[in-house]
Amino acid sequence: MTITTGNGKTGQQSVSEEQRQVHIGRQPILNRLKKIFGYELLFRSGSTNGANVTDNVRATASVMVNALNNIGINRLIGDKMGFINVDDKVLESGIIELLPNRSIILELLETVRIDDSVVDLCKKTRGIGYHFALDDLVAYDSSIENMLNIASYVKVDLMGTDMEALPDLVKKLKRHNLKLLAEKVETQEDFQTCFDLGFDYFQGYFFAKPALISGKSISPAQIVLLELSRLLAREEEFFVIEGLFRQNPELNIKLLQFMNSASFYTPQKITSIGQSITLLGYRNLQKWVTLLLFAGEGYDTRSAPLFERAVIRGRIMELLMKRIANETGAADKAFITGVLSLIDALFQVPLDNILKDFNLSEEIQEALLHRDGLLGNLVSIIENLEGERSDEMNDLLKKINISADDLYLIENNAIIEYETMNSQ
Repeated sequence: MTITTGNGKTGQQSVSEEQRQVHIGRQPILNRLKKIFGYELLFRSGSTNGANVTDNVRATASVMVNALNNIGINRLIGDKMGFINVDDKVLESGIIELLPNRSIILELLETVRIDDSVVDLCKKTRGIGYHFALDDLVAYDSSIENMLNIASYVKVDLMGTDMEALPDLVKKLKRHNLKLLAEKVETQEDFQTCFDLGFDYFQGYFFAKPALISGKSISPAQIVLLELSRLLAREEEFFVIEGLFRQNPELNIKLLQFMNSASFYTPQKITSIGQSITLLGYRNLQKWVTLLLFAGEGYDTRSAPLFERAVIRGRIMELLMKRIANETGAADKAFITGVLSLIDALFQVPLDNILKDFNLSEEIQEALLHRDGLLGNLVSIIENLEGERSDEMNDLLKKINISADDLYLIENNAIIEYETMNSQ
């Protein structure tokens, strides 16, 4: 493949080299129930120029290659919808016909000048079963009228939209048979405003730090899990741990189901809680308990963005720590820290209040409360990764001698593992 380098010269780059440099990110898209409807699949490159996507065909092709060949659509988005950026050149190339039209939405970039030829091209693509989303709309323009009759979704960019004019914009868009998606939703107030206006879907980080409207009560089941977490953190004697399971049959059943599932491989058939605890070990058991805390009673973990984000954070931190320290105990700490970094959002109460219920080491507490130390640095890296703040992320990565490419690869692996775990 011939590419143009930063100095304007052309050169040859092998497919294997390019694949090592390009990965996929994804950002959840939620419905009105705050459940995951789909994901925007994001182009990511660890190179200096990589964040500035100047060749949309190459960027889309890179996402497709990784989605179709290196990862697999099902492993990447499961049973959800995937939104992929396209422009007129991508559509003309015909490469999108490799994508499954039942699970992929083509997101027409805002940089595309919509003229008769683009409209005809989109009509043709729509005719073979693909759905379109218009990206980054900030105001109503008569020039997009024809595309509004073709598109199934419109993404309204809240950061670029005059919020006072938003109701009028929504009113005009609702004249067409399409779904409205609010993007760059950063706060609970943003979400509530768009929800009240009738938006169908939402994209952004508003769910990470919900407004502290009222404290969330902890259910009896969660109280048991908190107690179990404390016992495990103190490395309480085996019979005490086993006794708590025996007193709570539902917890007993959940553990046996987990141990007998494909998520945890063992050649032995699990027949008792005592055997499960012995084989799993205290550290892995604590990980499992922490995940159950995030799942909550009756929670649909497959569609819960906070749960998904917490699990993937934990796994990314665990894999990063293995690169740095290559020591099991340090990796276990990193996992728990990553998961717990969102626990204030789960319970909607201040983090320092929640941590009183956990017997955590000072190292973990400092990482969670102040982003101090190595663990705190890893949390900050992931927060910048999720917020797509590449400059800040790269500065922090330099401190641990890990490249952006390595981080993106680890993120991809964590996503794959999460989807595989949930497909069992």
